[in-house]
Amino acid sequence: MHAQSPTIAPYLPWRWRKKRLLAVVAVALIIWALHYVPQSLTLRSGQEQEQEQVSSHANNIPSYRVHEGYDAVRAREPKGAPPKEENEDGAEDAAVKHYYNGVVRFYRLGASLQKVSRTMGMYPQNRNVLFVASSLKSLANLIPMACEMARLDRNYVHVAVFGRSTISLDELMEVNGVTYESCSAYWHDARGDYAEFSSDARAESAVRGALKHIQDYMHPQVIIMDDSNKEEAYFTKAMRFKAEAMDKPLIEIPSGKYANWLWMTKLSAASLVHWHKPVIDIVIQAPMESSGSLIRLLQSLTNADYSGLKMPRLTIELPSKIEHYVQKYLEDNFQWPPGKQSHRHPSLLTVRHRIPSSRLSTEMASLRFVESFYPSKRLDHNLLVLSPQVEISPLFLQYLHYTLLEYRYQGPYASSGSENLVGISLDVPSSSLNGKSDFVVPKVSNMSYGKFEEEEQVNMDDPAPFIYQSPTSTATLIFGDKWMEFHDFLSWRVKATHTGKAVKSKKFVSERQPSWAEFLLELMWARNWFVLHPASTFVTVHNEMAQIPEEFLRSPQDSKATDTPIKPAHPEEEPYLLSPEQPVLTEHLEADPTRTLMPLHQMLPFSGELQEPAQLPAVAFNGGFSEMYTLGDHIEDYVTQFRKSFGGCQGEAVTRPRIIEDGKADDLFCLEGQDMKFADEYQPEEDTDEQVAQEILDGTIDYSDEDEDSTATIGATHATTSTQTAKAKDGGSAKAKVPETKPKGKGDG
Repeated sequence: MHAQSPTIAPYLPWRWRKKRLLAVVAVALIIWALHYVPQSLTLRSGQEQEQEQVSSHANNIPSYRVHEGYDAVRAREPKGAPPKEENEDGAEDAAVKHYYNGVVRFYRLGASLQKVSRTMGMYPQNRNVLFVASSLKSLANLIPMACEMARLDRNYVHVAVFGRSTISLDELMEVNGVTYESCSAYWHDARGDYAEFSSDARAESAVRGALKHIQDYMHPQVIIMDDSNKEEAYFTKAMRFKAEAMDKPLIEIPSGKYANWLWMTKLSAASLVHWHKPVIDIVIQAPMESSGSLIRLLQSLTNADYSGLKMPRLTIELPSKIEHYVQKYLEDNFQWPPGKQSHRHPSLLTVRHRIPSSRLSTEMASLRFVESFYPSKRLDHNLLVLSPQVEISPLFLQYLHYTLLEYRYQGPYASSGSENLVGISLDVPSSSLNGKSDFVVPKVSNMSYGKFEEEEQVNMDDPAPFIYQSPTSTATLIFGDKWMEFHDFLSWRVKATHTGKAVKSKKFVSERQPSWAEFLLELMWARNWFVLHPASTFVTVHNEMAQIPEEFLRSPQDSKATDTPIKPAHPEEEPYLLSPEQPVLTEHLEADPTRTLMPLHQMLPFSGELQEPAQLPAVAFNGGFSEMYTLGDHIEDYVTQFRKSFGGCQGEAVTRPRIIEDGKADDLFCLEGQDMKFADEYQPEEDTDEQVAQEILDGTIDYSDEDEDSTATIGATHATTSTQTAKAKDGGSAKAKVPETKPKGKGDG
């Protein structure tokens, strides 16, 4: 055997050499991973990543990894093009420009998001409104709206820039003529790295990832973007998907309507968050021989502007005898929703035909019309009553949507007096309630508080919007919850008439208006409700085809005026004494049609800003000017008189306080079988929640005698009591805050 050389180490066994070789390979892999995988990459939690993958597969969206931390804010954004991979066959990717599918990182978003803490973005409810754009043209379209909203200072406005553009945020602002000083909005660069080279799938994933960070730091109440036809397809898809996942309303401004939609910038975030909630049903009750006026109204509805808003449903009630022209027009020329692509959308049109019968009483006519609508959601579903005599403005839906959001969806920030509104009129009356005198339109000088006395741009002699203590049937939107209460009121009112408990009185509303207006007037006076009217009308009322409502038409033998009231065909169904005089139609002032050529905010006074209802002139039923709360001083007298004359109440039930429940009007009646709820029988202790909280802190609360039901009542909302006994305390319910009114003179007959 040969001796081993002292200069050569002895060979190790194979198993030891194998372990050393594997260790070297493992160390090399670790070094490679540390060198090529960014330290700033942090993966999402397993549950969130799994949910994202499920959502992505369901929506055919590739699930690309998105950087979830903000270590990259302190890193340096890479420059130039990312490495380009080749396909398996060695050919380059078909998308020569947009080929990169790597991990998405946001190097510029973190710095701006960390500065928005002053906007209370950490709370789910705040005043943050987010404008987003990926297209440079869309950004240019939205910047004026965002800056105008920021100037009004009702919201914290944010502008987030997405897309593939490599132009810096400062350069984009300079190109659009804005600076940080001239536009007080918060600006965010939400573009990921390598945005210019990103594939559509990666760009879409970047939008979704950026919105997740924005949601975490900002919690925007609403997201506003340009028309989807003007934006990038991947951006629109990602925005719609993520807005739905975040449960945020996404508002798309119609193309070319940016100046026309400046009224939207005057709404608060509290209102904008409910953008998609209001629903409107239009009801048209066509009288006999009214084909010309009905077709004209339907044509004006067809030509109105509905872009970007929820389409109203339309119900047409035809008379017993249908004219040939109307039937042919509905069959061949009319479609609802209007438009060339209407066949792709479900029909929102309902046509009803009344079966011939004898002459209608005012009661039966009222019941038929009121039953034509009932809200599915009492706070969101509204009724728009249109007379066939009118021709409507193309901007009517924008105005209604604007006022609904301002006065109905402010929540705890509601305008003073908005709880007393029963509806919104599109018209300005030409005559008084009884039709015997001209209506005097209030001026700016009649407004309360004197807020505009020193404003040079406001003419104190200009007409002002106002609230009216009487209904109008020309063109009025009535809120769903108020219409629901009107349903209940009418059922009790009819029952009182049929049981002989109600005294027949003369009408206050002119017989040129349909009979249901008189019933609504009674409820408005009992509840201190008002109709909001604009400073100038949104409808044109034509005089050449005006008609008397069918229930007030006189037969030939009744055509001459007499000294005694007309005897109705069904006296047991007639709650009022009809006038001995034949109703006479009066001419209505026709509006200037050129007003519809200007944007909505230019048509409205005060640069389009809506004022608080309590600040507007309040017009009493007799046409006199007053203030909302002043007119409420007489409600106790009216409610007492109504219960005695029309509600069947006697003795202490006439004046004894009653419970008022939402959607109910039974507190005004005392009929057989009725379960009357008196306020003095239900007197919860005041400040119950505060007392219980103090007892818990003091350790003196005793649960020994409480059962499950009694403890569950702690903190419950108590029913509202009728406010004719005392004026409401601060913090009371909506109905109890404002004293309810009775106009002088009602029921004197």
